Amino acid sequence: MEIFGILWLEVIMRPMINSLALLYQLLFSNFGLSIIVFTVLIRLAMIPLTVRQTRQMKKMQTIQPKLKAIQDKYKGKKGDARRQMSSETMGLYKDAGVSPVGCLGPMIIQMPIWIGFYRAILRTMPSTPEGMANLSDLFYSWNPAIAGVPFNSQFLGLSLVDLVSAAVLPWNYALPVLVGASMFLQQKMTTNPTSDPRQKQTNQMMLWMMPIMFGAFTWQFPAGLAVYILFSNAIGVVIQYYVGGKQPIELFGRSFLGTDASRAERAEQVAAEAAGSNAKTPPPSSEESDEDDQSTEILGKDSRRSNRNRARRTGRRTRRRRNKGS
Repeated sequence: MEIFGILWLEVIMRPMINSLALLYQLLFSNFGLSIIVFTVLIRLAMIPLTVRQTRQMKKMQTIQPKLKAIQDKYKGKKGDARRQMSSETMGLYKDAGVSPVGCLGPMIIQMPIWIGFYRAILRTMPSTPEGMANLSDLFYSWNPAIAGVPFNSQFLGLSLVDLVSAAVLPWNYALPVLVGASMFLQQKMTTNPTSDPRQKQTNQMMLWMMPIMFGAFTWQFPAGLAVYILFSNAIGVVIQYYVGGKQPIELFGRSFLGTDASRAERAEQVAAEAAGSNAKTPPPSSEESDEDDQSTEILGKDSRRSNRNRARRTGRRTRRRRNKGS
Protein backbone atom coordinates (compact mmCIF):
# COMPACT_ATOMS: atom_id res chain seq x y z
CA MET A 1 0.00 0.00 0.00
CA GLU A 2 2.89 2.37 0.72
CA ILE A 3 4.29 1.80 -2.79
CA PHE A 4 0.85 2.50 -4.25
CA GLY A 5 0.66 5.76 -2.26
CA ILE A 6 4.08 6.85 -3.53
CA LEU A 7 3.15 6.03 -7.14
CA TRP A 8 -0.15 7.88 -6.77
CA LEU A 9 1.64 10.95 -5.42
CA GLU A 10 4.49 11.01 -7.92
CA VAL A 11 2.62 9.87 -11.06
CA ILE A 12 -0.78 11.51 -10.60
CA MET A 13 -0.90 14.17 -7.88
CA ARG A 14 2.35 16.12 -8.23
CA PRO A 15 2.22 16.39 -12.05
CA MET A 16 -1.38 17.61 -11.86
CA ILE A 17 -0.75 20.16 -9.12
CA ASN A 18 2.35 21.54 -10.83
CA SER A 19 0.62 21.65 -14.22
CA LEU A 20 -2.36 23.54 -12.82
CA ALA A 21 -0.10 25.95 -10.94
CA LEU A 22 2.09 26.60 -13.99
CA LEU A 23 -0.95 27.18 -16.22
CA TYR A 24 -2.36 29.51 -13.56
CA GLN A 25 0.87 31.52 -13.74
CA LEU A 26 0.77 31.65 -17.55
CA LEU A 27 -2.97 32.39 -17.94
CA PHE A 28 -3.21 35.70 -16.10
CA SER A 29 -3.70 34.15 -12.65
CA ASN A 30 -7.05 32.65 -13.69
CA PHE A 31 -7.58 29.22 -12.18
CA GLY A 32 -10.69 28.55 -14.26
CA LEU A 33 -8.75 29.04 -17.52
CA SER A 34 -5.97 26.80 -16.22
CA ILE A 35 -8.53 24.01 -15.62
CA ILE A 36 -9.98 24.42 -19.14
CA VAL A 37 -6.56 24.40 -20.85
CA PHE A 38 -5.49 21.43 -18.72
CA THR A 39 -8.65 19.62 -19.87
CA VAL A 40 -7.86 20.35 -23.52
CA LEU A 41 -4.34 18.96 -23.12
CA ILE A 42 -5.63 15.77 -21.46
CA ARG A 43 -8.20 15.20 -24.21
CA LEU A 44 -5.64 15.80 -26.96
CA ALA A 45 -3.33 13.26 -25.32
CA MET A 46 -6.23 10.75 -25.39
CA ILE A 47 -6.93 11.14 -29.13
CA PRO A 48 -5.15 7.84 -29.98
CA LEU A 49 -7.52 6.04 -27.59
CA THR A 50 -10.49 7.82 -29.15
CA VAL A 51 -9.38 6.77 -32.65
CA ARG A 52 -9.01 3.17 -31.49
CA GLN A 53 -12.44 3.29 -29.86
CA THR A 54 -14.02 4.59 -33.07
CA ARG A 55 -12.40 1.85 -35.13
CA GLN A 56 -13.67 -0.74 -32.66
CA MET A 57 -17.21 0.63 -33.02
CA LYS A 58 -17.05 0.44 -36.83
CA LYS A 59 -15.75 -3.14 -36.72
CA MET A 60 -18.47 -4.06 -34.23
CA GLN A 61 -21.09 -2.63 -36.57
CA THR A 62 -19.64 -4.66 -39.46
CA ILE A 63 -19.90 -8.02 -37.66
CA GLN A 64 -23.43 -7.45 -36.35
CA PRO A 65 -25.09 -9.71 -39.01
CA LYS A 66 -22.73 -12.60 -38.18
CA LEU A 67 -23.22 -12.03 -34.47
CA LYS A 68 -26.99 -12.07 -34.92
CA ALA A 69 -26.73 -15.33 -36.89
CA ILE A 70 -24.84 -16.98 -34.01
CA GLN A 71 -27.42 -15.76 -31.49
CA ASP A 72 -30.30 -17.07 -33.61
CA LYS A 73 -28.51 -20.40 -34.04
CA TYR A 74 -28.41 -21.05 -30.29
CA LYS A 75 -31.59 -19.22 -29.32
CA GLY A 76 -33.46 -21.02 -26.54
CA LYS A 77 -30.69 -23.55 -25.96
CA LYS A 78 -28.88 -24.12 -22.68
CA GLY A 79 -25.91 -25.95 -21.21
CA ASP A 80 -23.21 -26.93 -23.69
CA ALA A 81 -24.96 -25.02 -26.45
CA ARG A 82 -24.60 -21.75 -24.52
CA ARG A 83 -20.90 -22.40 -23.99
CA GLN A 84 -20.51 -23.17 -27.68
CA MET A 85 -22.27 -19.90 -28.53
CA SER A 86 -19.87 -17.97 -26.26
CA SER A 87 -16.91 -19.73 -27.89
CA GLU A 88 -18.10 -18.89 -31.41
CA THR A 89 -18.83 -15.30 -30.40
CA MET A 90 -15.36 -14.81 -28.94
CA GLY A 91 -13.87 -16.42 -32.05
CA LEU A 92 -15.78 -13.94 -34.21
CA TYR A 93 -14.48 -11.05 -32.09
CA LYS A 94 -10.93 -12.38 -32.42
CA ASP A 95 -11.12 -12.84 -36.19
CA ALA A 96 -12.51 -9.30 -36.62
CA GLY A 97 -9.99 -7.79 -34.23
CA VAL A 98 -12.73 -6.50 -31.93
CA SER A 99 -12.53 -6.20 -28.16
CA PRO A 100 -15.91 -6.26 -26.35
CA VAL A 101 -14.51 -3.79 -23.80
CA GLY A 102 -12.59 -1.68 -26.30
CA CYS A 103 -15.00 1.23 -25.92
CA LEU A 104 -14.20 1.47 -22.19
CA GLY A 105 -10.59 2.60 -22.74
CA PRO A 106 -11.13 6.37 -22.44
CA MET A 107 -13.47 5.90 -19.47
CA ILE A 108 -10.96 3.68 -17.62
CA ILE A 109 -8.15 6.17 -18.26
CA GLN A 110 -10.26 9.10 -17.06
CA MET A 111 -11.32 7.57 -13.75
CA PRO A 112 -7.94 8.06 -11.99
CA ILE A 113 -7.71 11.51 -13.62
CA TRP A 114 -11.06 12.49 -12.11
CA ILE A 115 -10.07 11.22 -8.66
CA GLY A 116 -6.64 12.85 -8.88
CA PHE A 117 -8.13 16.11 -10.13
CA TYR A 118 -10.54 16.19 -7.20
CA ARG A 119 -7.62 15.89 -4.77
CA ALA A 120 -5.42 18.26 -6.78
CA ILE A 121 -8.00 21.08 -6.68
CA LEU A 122 -8.37 20.78 -2.91
CA ARG A 123 -4.60 20.72 -2.39
CA THR A 124 -3.89 23.56 -4.80
CA MET A 125 -6.40 25.79 -2.98
CA PRO A 126 -5.70 25.04 0.70
CA SER A 127 -7.74 26.84 3.34
CA THR A 128 -5.42 26.23 6.33
CA PRO A 129 -1.77 27.06 7.13
CA GLU A 130 -1.01 23.32 7.26
CA GLY A 131 -2.43 22.99 3.77
CA MET A 132 -0.18 25.82 2.56
CA ALA A 133 2.89 24.08 3.99
CA ASN A 134 1.93 20.77 2.37
CA LEU A 135 1.36 22.51 -0.97
CA SER A 136 4.90 23.92 -0.90
CA ASP A 137 6.26 20.39 -0.50
CA LEU A 138 4.35 19.24 -3.60
CA PHE A 139 5.84 21.85 -5.97
CA TYR A 140 8.81 20.98 -8.15
CA SER A 141 11.84 23.13 -7.42
CA TRP A 142 11.86 24.58 -10.93
CA ASN A 143 8.18 25.66 -10.88
CA PRO A 144 7.96 29.48 -10.62
CA ALA A 145 4.26 29.30 -9.75
CA ILE A 146 5.10 28.79 -6.09
CA ALA A 147 5.57 32.55 -5.82
CA GLY A 148 1.89 33.06 -6.64
CA VAL A 149 0.54 31.05 -3.70
CA PRO A 150 -2.22 31.44 -2.52
CA PHE A 151 -4.13 31.22 -5.80
CA ASN A 152 -7.39 32.99 -6.62
CA SER A 153 -10.19 30.42 -6.91
CA GLN A 154 -12.86 32.72 -8.39
CA PHE A 155 -14.08 32.08 -11.95
CA LEU A 156 -17.26 33.57 -13.46
CA GLY A 157 -18.74 34.06 -10.01
CA LEU A 158 -17.81 30.53 -8.92
CA SER A 159 -15.49 29.51 -6.13
CA LEU A 160 -13.81 26.53 -7.77
CA VAL A 161 -12.90 24.87 -4.46
CA ASP A 162 -16.40 25.04 -2.98
CA LEU A 163 -19.06 22.41 -3.61
CA VAL A 164 -21.44 22.97 -6.49
CA SER A 165 -24.34 22.82 -4.03
CA ALA A 166 -22.93 25.92 -2.32
CA ALA A 167 -22.51 27.88 -5.58
CA VAL A 168 -24.64 30.89 -6.40
CA LEU A 169 -27.60 30.78 -8.79
CA PRO A 170 -27.75 29.65 -11.55
CA TRP A 171 -24.51 27.64 -11.29
CA ASN A 172 -25.68 25.36 -8.48
CA TYR A 173 -28.35 23.95 -10.81
CA ALA A 174 -26.84 24.63 -14.23
CA LEU A 175 -23.58 22.74 -13.67
CA PRO A 176 -25.19 19.37 -12.74
CA VAL A 177 -27.59 19.65 -15.69
CA LEU A 178 -24.80 20.55 -18.13
CA VAL A 179 -22.56 17.73 -16.86
CA GLY A 180 -25.39 15.19 -17.21
CA ALA A 181 -26.38 16.42 -20.68
CA SER A 182 -22.81 16.41 -22.00
CA MET A 183 -22.23 12.90 -20.64
CA PHE A 184 -25.47 11.69 -22.25
CA LEU A 185 -24.39 13.06 -25.63
CA GLN A 186 -20.90 11.57 -25.37
CA GLN A 187 -22.22 8.13 -24.37
CA LYS A 188 -24.73 8.17 -27.22
CA MET A 189 -21.90 8.77 -29.69
CA THR A 190 -19.63 6.08 -28.24
CA THR A 191 -22.05 3.21 -27.48
CA ASN A 192 -21.23 0.09 -29.47
CA PRO A 193 -24.05 -1.09 -31.80
CA THR A 194 -25.55 -4.47 -31.01
CA SER A 195 -28.23 -6.78 -32.38
CA ASP A 196 -28.84 -8.49 -29.03
CA PRO A 197 -32.17 -7.24 -27.59
CA ARG A 198 -30.96 -7.69 -24.02
CA GLN A 199 -27.74 -5.79 -24.73
CA LYS A 200 -29.74 -3.04 -26.42
CA GLN A 201 -31.90 -2.74 -23.32
CA THR A 202 -28.79 -2.59 -21.11
CA ASN A 203 -27.20 0.06 -23.33
CA GLN A 204 -30.39 2.12 -23.24
CA MET A 205 -30.53 1.88 -19.44
CA MET A 206 -26.87 2.90 -19.07
CA LEU A 207 -27.36 5.73 -21.57
CA TRP A 208 -29.81 7.38 -19.15
CA MET A 209 -28.60 6.09 -15.79
CA MET A 210 -24.95 7.24 -15.98
CA PRO A 211 -25.70 10.89 -16.90
CA ILE A 212 -28.38 11.11 -14.21
CA MET A 213 -26.02 9.64 -11.61
CA PHE A 214 -23.13 11.92 -12.56
CA GLY A 215 -25.42 14.93 -12.66
CA ALA A 216 -26.54 14.12 -9.11
CA PHE A 217 -22.96 13.46 -7.93
CA THR A 218 -21.83 16.79 -9.40
CA TRP A 219 -23.95 18.48 -6.74
CA GLN A 220 -21.35 17.35 -4.18
CA PHE A 221 -18.25 17.91 -6.36
CA PRO A 222 -15.98 20.94 -6.09
CA ALA A 223 -16.99 23.37 -8.81
CA GLY A 224 -13.51 23.06 -10.39
CA LEU A 225 -13.99 19.32 -10.90
CA ALA A 226 -17.44 19.93 -12.41
CA VAL A 227 -15.88 22.42 -14.85
CA TYR A 228 -13.24 19.84 -15.80
CA ILE A 229 -15.83 17.07 -16.43
CA LEU A 230 -18.09 19.42 -18.42
CA PHE A 231 -15.33 20.62 -20.74
CA SER A 232 -13.85 17.13 -21.00
CA ASN A 233 -17.21 15.77 -22.19
CA ALA A 234 -17.74 18.67 -24.60
CA ILE A 235 -14.26 18.32 -26.12
CA GLY A 236 -14.74 14.55 -26.30
CA VAL A 237 -17.96 15.03 -28.30
CA VAL A 238 -16.18 17.31 -30.79
CA ILE A 239 -13.23 14.92 -31.19
CA GLN A 240 -15.53 11.90 -31.55
CA TYR A 241 -17.58 13.72 -34.19
CA TYR A 242 -14.58 14.44 -36.43
CA VAL A 243 -12.70 11.21 -35.75
CA GLY A 244 -15.86 9.20 -36.41
CA GLY A 245 -16.28 10.65 -39.89
CA LYS A 246 -18.88 13.33 -39.06
CA GLN A 247 -21.67 10.86 -38.43
CA PRO A 248 -25.10 12.40 -37.66
CA ILE A 249 -26.01 12.78 -34.00
CA GLU A 250 -29.45 11.34 -33.25
CA LEU A 251 -31.44 12.95 -30.47
CA PHE A 252 -35.14 12.39 -29.74
CA GLY A 253 -35.88 10.91 -33.14
CA ARG A 254 -34.06 13.60 -35.16
CA SER A 255 -30.60 13.72 -36.76
CA PHE A 256 -28.29 16.67 -36.27
CA LEU A 257 -25.06 17.65 -38.01
CA GLY A 258 -23.31 15.03 -40.16
CA THR A 259 -22.57 15.15 -43.87
CA ASP A 260 -25.18 14.54 -46.58
CA ALA A 261 -23.69 11.11 -47.30
CA SER A 262 -23.65 10.06 -43.64
CA ARG A 263 -27.23 11.26 -43.09
CA ALA A 264 -28.43 9.38 -46.17
CA GLU A 265 -26.61 6.23 -45.04
CA ARG A 266 -28.12 6.48 -41.57
CA ALA A 267 -31.60 7.06 -43.04
CA GLU A 268 -31.24 3.85 -45.07
CA GLN A 269 -30.19 1.92 -41.94
CA VAL A 270 -33.17 3.24 -39.98
CA ALA A 271 -35.54 2.37 -42.85
CA ALA A 272 -34.11 -1.16 -43.07
CA GLU A 273 -34.48 -1.67 -39.31
CA ALA A 274 -38.05 -0.36 -39.40
CA ALA A 275 -38.92 -2.63 -42.32
CA GLY A 276 -37.48 -5.62 -40.48
CA SER A 277 -39.35 -4.89 -37.26
CA ASN A 278 -42.65 -4.23 -39.07
CA ALA A 279 -42.44 -7.27 -41.32
CA LYS A 280 -45.56 -9.39 -41.01
CA THR A 281 -45.48 -13.11 -40.41
CA PRO A 282 -46.17 -15.16 -43.57
CA PRO A 283 -49.73 -16.42 -44.05
CA PRO A 284 -50.35 -20.07 -43.19
CA SER A 285 -50.03 -22.60 -45.98
CA SER A 286 -53.04 -24.38 -47.47
CA GLU A 287 -52.16 -27.57 -45.62
CA GLU A 288 -52.00 -25.71 -42.32
CA SER A 289 -55.34 -24.05 -43.11
CA ASP A 290 -56.94 -27.44 -43.89
CA GLU A 291 -55.59 -28.86 -40.64
CA ASP A 292 -56.95 -25.89 -38.70
CA ASP A 293 -60.37 -26.30 -40.36
CA GLN A 294 -60.42 -30.02 -39.54
CA SER A 295 -59.43 -29.31 -35.95
CA THR A 296 -62.18 -26.69 -35.64
CA GLU A 297 -64.75 -29.09 -37.11
CA ILE A 298 -63.72 -31.89 -34.73
CA LEU A 299 -63.87 -29.54 -31.74
CA GLY A 300 -67.33 -28.37 -32.85
CA LYS A 301 -68.62 -31.96 -33.11
CA ASP A 302 -67.17 -32.85 -29.72
CA SER A 303 -68.83 -29.79 -28.20
CA ARG A 304 -72.24 -30.63 -29.65
CA ARG A 305 -71.96 -34.27 -28.55
CA SER A 306 -71.03 -33.14 -25.03
CA ASN A 307 -74.03 -30.81 -24.89
CA ARG A 308 -76.40 -33.61 -25.99
CA ASN A 309 -75.04 -36.00 -23.35
CA ARG A 310 -75.39 -33.32 -20.68
CA ALA A 311 -79.02 -32.70 -21.70
CA ARG A 312 -79.81 -36.47 -21.54
CA ARG A 313 -78.35 -36.79 -18.04
CA THR A 314 -80.32 -33.77 -16.86
CA GLY A 315 -83.54 -35.28 -18.30
CA ARG A 316 -82.98 -38.62 -16.52
CA ARG A 317 -82.45 -36.90 -13.15
CA THR A 318 -85.62 -34.89 -13.64
CA ARG A 319 -87.70 -38.00 -14.44
CA ARG A 320 -86.31 -39.82 -11.35
CA ARG A 321 -87.35 -36.92 -9.08
CA ARG A 322 -90.86 -36.97 -10.56
CA ASN A 323 -91.18 -40.76 -10.06
CA LYS A 324 -90.07 -40.46 -6.44
CA GLY A 325 -92.53 -37.64 -5.83
CA SER A 326 -95.41 -39.66 -7.24
